[in-house]
Amino acid sequence: MIGYIAGTLTTIAFAPQLIKAIKTKSTKDISLMMLLCSTTGMTFWLVHGLMINDPALIAANSISVTLASALLFYKVKQDHIIS
Repeated sequence: MIGYIAGTLTTIAFAPQLIKAIKTKSTKDISLMMLLCSTTGMTFWLVHGLMINDPALIAANSISVTLASALLFYKVKQDHIIS
């Protein structure tokens, strides 16, 4: 049960930042290094969850990786490509 609660909290942590970035069309205050480290770490947790067949790790990190990757993509698109 604790794993599901922890997973839920860490998963939803990226949602407000992603929503704000999309609404404001700005990611300048988001650290690229933080996003890279977080996304990589979550990906490793997902792989670990798959290896040990842990539903809480798999569910939480599948969603977390998706949200963090979307924010990372948006960050790179906004900050590093001139439109």
